Amino acid sequence: MVFIFLLSGLFLGWSFGAKDTANIFGVAVETKMISFKKAALIAAIFVTLGAVLDGSGPSGTLSKLGAVNEIGGAFTVALAAAATITLMVRIGIPVATSQTLAGAIIGWNYFAGKLTDFASLATIAASWLIAPVLGAIFAALLFFVFRAYLNKVKMHLLEQDVWTRLGLLVIGAFGAYSLGANNIANIVGVFVPVNPFRDLQIPGLGYLSGVTQLFLIGSLSIVVGIYTYSQKVMKTVGKELFSLSPITGLIAVLAESLVLFLFSSIALHNLLIKLGLPPIPLVPVSASQIIVGSVLGIGLAKGGKNIRYNLLGRISMGWVAAPIIAFFFSFVALFIVQNVFEQSVHQTTKYIFNRNTITEIERQGFDTKFLSTVNGRSFDSERSLYQEIIKQGHYSRPELLAIIHITEVYPLTVKTQLLLDKGLKKDFSLQQWQALEKLEGREFLHKWELREALSANPAWQAKTLGLSEADISYNRHLESRLDLLFRSFYHTPK
Repeated sequence: MVFIFLLSGLFLGWSFGAKDTANIFGVAVETKMISFKKAALIAAIFVTLGAVLDGSGPSGTLSKLGAVNEIGGAFTVALAAAATITLMVRIGIPVATSQTLAGAIIGWNYFAGKLTDFASLATIAASWLIAPVLGAIFAALLFFVFRAYLNKVKMHLLEQDVWTRLGLLVIGAFGAYSLGANNIANIVGVFVPVNPFRDLQIPGLGYLSGVTQLFLIGSLSIVVGIYTYSQKVMKTVGKELFSLSPITGLIAVLAESLVLFLFSSIALHNLLIKLGLPPIPLVPVSASQIIVGSVLGIGLAKGGKNIRYNLLGRISMGWVAAPIIAFFFSFVALFIVQNVFEQSVHQTTKYIFNRNTITEIERQGFDTKFLSTVNGRSFDSERSLYQEIIKQGHYSRPELLAIIHITEVYPLTVKTQLLLDKGLKKDFSLQQWQALEKLEGREFLHKWELREALSANPAWQAKTLGLSEADISYNRHLESRLDLLFRSFYHTPK
């Protein structure tokens, strides 16, 4: 049954391959520097390598918008996003997978009575604006640099042609790798908690994790999209928006690849934090938006005379329309799947205010005297609880979200055998595993209770003072291990 539900993720991968490869190689193909067959082969190889070797991607911010907690819901959200992308691709308008998926996830939030993390939404929405602007700026600067260099060296046209073709191949491969690493989690990430694949022991090579297998299948669906439907969008981006020469095509791809790197590099992100500078958010960014910005930047650098502003306006409207369409597709599809096909699309989560949760709320520094109207009560949705507490007018939205998180009922039973069965013991240090074994069989009603029980062991304590890049990385890894425990030990409330 799980494999049937995975089909929507594969459909999303096909849609992604159909449109986003165009944003890496569209310019090169339409300027006749690289044949479509060669571009498709290089893209297929390096997108797959990026997905399998470095497939986690900076998708954490996107996942904070909403944690889809049922396989039926994950199927429907992915299907709604894929349907939206397919619709936009058919009319030749490049759109962002992260945009459509964000719209679909918010649709699930509303249907399930969940709250949307507006801080994460603002970060993602800001990247939709910043990424193409950066693409335009980089492309314009690179255009002036390349022009000055070529005027100085007086390179022969044949030699220039050889170097341009080589540059398009190398930079395109780098861009394809970054694209796969950055976005594969958007394709199949919602299915990771219900991943049907078990770790495999390959003689002489080691383990092939279940998640890697999932990423591999997702990348193969992208490859199918590359070969079957990417030429149409290549034409829109590579030729119709602005007429590019081979050298300006190289500049556009280089600018795009640089922006993809900026939004994907954890090392750069941590370095900026260490230097006390605002970090670049680690979010999946749209190659389609970046390449449009890059092409526009080149056009403006050349005087802006041949830019088709009417087509640019149509593409921009598509960027706005895509998440809205995905929202409505998702909401309607969730209703149909739940009520017509009788499939569960979300788990009912309870939120309780009792002595235990009130004590924890106080321990975390919140004034509980304004919670008298909810003390002793339980709620069936985040939205109803939020609306009840917001009436008091004494808490900010971040404080309310923190309080709601504390009261969330999330039953957990520590069973290390569940981790052993999935081959996950190797993901924990010896000290962490020993701490888990001491809690064997213990039951917890809330996530924070398990976190607190584990924190008695130094191996489960986060770094707090004088955070270095290594400390930031350690804390991020620790949070990922805790999330793994939450998913593995969760059981349906009795």
